[in-house]
Amino acid sequence: MKRLFALVAACLLFSLVAPATAQEASPETDGSLLAALGYPELRVTSDGTTSDLPTELEAGRYHIIIDNQSALDMDLEFYQLPEGVTVEELTAAFEEAQGPQFVPPDFFYDMVFNGGPSSLAGETGDVVLDLTPGEWVVNHFSYDPETDENIDNCQTMTVIGEMPAVDDVAGAVEIVMAEMYFELPETLATGPQIWKVVNNGLQVHHVILAGVPDGTTEEQVLELINSEFAGPPASPEAGATPVEAGLSFEDVTDIFDTLLFSEGQANWYEVDVQPGTYAMICFMPDPSGTPHVMLGMIEVFTVE
Repeated sequence: MKRLFALVAACLLFSLVAPATAQEASPETDGSLLAALGYPELRVTSDGTTSDLPTELEAGRYHIIIDNQSALDMDLEFYQLPEGVTVEELTAAFEEAQGPQFVPPDFFYDMVFNGGPSSLAGETGDVVLDLTPGEWVVNHFSYDPETDENIDNCQTMTVIGEMPAVDDVAGAVEIVMAEMYFELPETLATGPQIWKVVNNGLQVHHVILAGVPDGTTEEQVLELINSEFAGPPASPEAGATPVEAGLSFEDVTDIFDTLLFSEGQANWYEVDVQPGTYAMICFMPDPSGTPHVMLGMIEVFTVE
């Protein structure tokens, strides 16, 4: 979720977190593995200001496509607000949170976050997710790097009827999030595949997946993150032995990321996995403000 990255971790591994793409290139959705699953399609076309999001929809599992006709990358974020909280209060909280430090409103951790698709400017992005009955806020979120501005365009959608019984997606690779760890299969196949990313924890989580050099350790990734908090290193004293450089931003490659999930929520994505070493991270802050990665929510693994 770029808002969290811009506000919570603006100076923290920026090469990893801006902006969300869900794949480095937007998928050709008509021929994607997700389209082949056969779920009803909900295509939302947006120019960043207006969209054709329906105001009412039957409950069910949907293949959701964002057709981004704006000049900025865009997330289509799905929320449910706690009882008594209005969209206006949510928007005001987002506006108040502009700046380098994100202070969640009191109701933030009572919201239901249900992920959503992301798209590069002028392209499409897709995801499969469940829309259960109730009132949903659908936010068309963009971040403008030139102005350092977060742009929120919240619309509401009522999901009616009963949630139909749906089978799980056969053959999907399950990526589980909880406090404070990821659970992955022992081995991952290479090539295009469907990932089911699910939150089995109590707190809100998400996934950032980055490529790192072979041999990279979790400690090196954490050192890089800590270096952003610590600021630039002091100049070495005369005669001091130079310290060998560790992992740097130039060593890190964006691969895949998700929006936020609350407990019990899941999204299905198409991910193209290539051989290499990867770091999986959650930057979501806990109620104390500490990013989950600093509490141990990091996994470094290799795909052969």
